[in-house]
Order: sequence, then C-alpha cells, then structure tokens
Amino acid sequence: MPSSLLATPYPTADEWRKLVEQFSPEAIAHKLLLAHVPYVFRSEPLKYALFRKTIGDAFKVDPTSVFIVGSAMSGRSLKGRDIEKVYSPESDIDTLIVSEHLFASYVMRSLEWTKEITEPTRQAGSNPVSPSLPPEQVKHVGWLSLYACKGIWRPDSLPNEAEVRQDFFDKFAQVSLKTLGLQLSDDTVAKVNGRVARTFDDAVRDLAGSIARLRREFAEEAERESG
Repeated sequence: MPSSLLATPYPTADEWRKLVEQFSPEAIAHKLLLAHVPYVFRSEPLKYALFRKTIGDAFKVDPTSVFIVGSAMSGRSLKGRDIEKVYSPESDIDTLIVSEHLFASYVMRSLEWTKEITEPTRQAGSNPVSPSLPPEQVKHVGWLSLYACKGIWRPDSLPNEAEVRQDFFDKFAQVSLKTLGLQLSDDTVAKVNGRVARTFDDAVRDLAGSIARLRREFAEEAERESG
C-alpha cells in the first residue's frame, strides 16, 4: 500500500521517485519533521535528544523547536541530479530552529546591515542621495527579503562580512564543539549549520517547497529520458 512507502524511514533514490508521486510535498514534510529520526542519528535516538537540547540551550529555545533538515535528515541529497548521493560523515548537520522571537531578532539585525549599505548621503542644501549598490550587495538584499517573506531567516543570505551572519555561525561553531563531546559513534559529524523559521507552518512550507522542486526535477528527468 502507498502508506507503507511514507512510513519507510530512509527511502532509497528509487523510493523517493515513487514517494513524491504518491504523496503531497506537505505530507512528506510533516512526516520528516514530526515522525522521523534524522538519518545522522538513526542508530542513536538518545543523541538526537541531546543534540536538540544543546541547540535549545545555546539559542534559549525549547528543544522541541529544534529540527534537522537536509541530507542529515533524509540520508541523501534531495536534489534530483544528486539523489543517488548518500549522506556522508563529512557533511554538515543542517539545523532548523522554529522561533518567532529568534526570527524577528535576526531579521531586525539583518536590517541593520541593509541600513548601513543603503543609507543615503546628505549634504547641506541638497536632497539625500541614495548609494549605488554593487550587484553582489543587491543579490544579498534580494535573498534576505525573499526568504524573510517566506518566514525563514538564513545566515547565508547575507555576505560574509555581515556581523549578524558571523555571530550566528560563531554560535553554531561552539555548538559543534559540544556535539563532539556528545559523539557516540565514529560516523557522526561535528560541523553544525542552521537557519530560523518564524513558525512551524513556515518550516513545513520551506521543506515542502524543496520536495516539490524534487518532484519537478524527477518529472523533467523522466521527460528527457522518454524524449
């Protein structure tokens, strides 16, 4: 029955092709976030609980607000061209924190960076003049607004020199060291990255968007093969 495929803990590449045909992206996203032990902790569910608590303590949120996404969650890349690529110990643990307070805080701090680069120059007796931004900065402003409007704050939407990005990644670097202390097996990675969702529904929509993209990529692949 189709439901057995949704219950499969870590689908193979071929099973993912069938899974996205049989179920909606939202249903798959809910399953992965709520009823799924991430692949990286598949043999160590206790360590997953400790990991969530470590992140929760670092960012002052409840451990139940901490989730793992990406290949560390699914066990393989969720990009059509890389679906055969299995998660490896060298990969990061991509973490998602659901917190309206954190989301608002990081977005506001990101706007401080936006203010710095867009603040007009003022001279006596003339109107303020807005700066001409280089393409790289325009790109980051676009990324920041694109994800924020979806209820997601991503540090990598900002340039390396943005203070809020550096602070966020520094905090995750400290968490990575603590993760090493929790290490229970040789195949657990130490590097941790993250993002913040405003609400759980925003987190579901973000993940469902990735799964919908995977479905489209599979359809395009099938069309090329049949053509």
